[in-house]
Amino acid sequence: MAQRTTRRPLIGVTAGTRAMMSGAWAGHDAVVVTEHYVRAIRDAGARPVIIAPQDEWTDEEIAELDGLVLTGGTDLDPATWGENALVTDMTPDPERDAFETALYRGARRTGVPVLGICRGLQIIVIAEGGELHRHLPVDVPSHPATGEQPTRVEVGIEAASDLAVALGTRAEVTAFHHQGVRAVAGDLRVVARHDSGLPLAVEAASGSTVLAVQWHPEIDGADGAQVFESLLTAIEHRAATASGPALV
Repeated sequence: MAQRTTRRPLIGVTAGTRAMMSGAWAGHDAVVVTEHYVRAIRDAGARPVIIAPQDEWTDEEIAELDGLVLTGGTDLDPATWGENALVTDMTPDPERDAFETALYRGARRTGVPVLGICRGLQIIVIAEGGELHRHLPVDVPSHPATGEQPTRVEVGIEAASDLAVALGTRAEVTAFHHQGVRAVAGDLRVVARHDSGLPLAVEAASGSTVLAVQWHPEIDGADGAQVFESLLTAIEHRAATASGPALV
């Protein structure tokens, strides 16, 4: 019998690119993700693996990961779902959109648990055939987060959800977005809303674990840490039902 080993889970963390503004490499693109994600994953007991847009990963490569975090960033390219640009849109990054969408679909095929954060939630919703509000100050004016600055918002959470196990049925979170979920499709269900009615979290109804939130748990202290712990719990459950190495 092969000896079982222990190792920390490897969690892919998506990153964007941005031109460096100073120094010898000014004007050159850098791979960028805020350090908050890295710290949150390390604090949860896992190893973050930073993944920048590149050629599409195979399912075999994605399956080497134990979990996937789709991070925040700019608006999605509306051309992806057949709509025209609005003057209120942020500058899109279609290369990143396509790469992260393919990563998400590969994770679903291979059973790798996924956590989507802010833009990551929107990637998941669009990948599953859902719809977005394009400009919340107009579309849902009663929602306090407009993308201008981080805002503390109250969220009501469905009791029968993985998110409620982590946070309970009511939480105050830090949101920073000016677009949001208009409708979900595919295998997703809404599990949290703001009092304005705007969906603020979704989960997969079946299959591998997917949790996505329209806020930033990586900067939300102890409550945010519970969201990352939820991802680790899903990873541990998957490992316990497989024949691979035990994860600690």
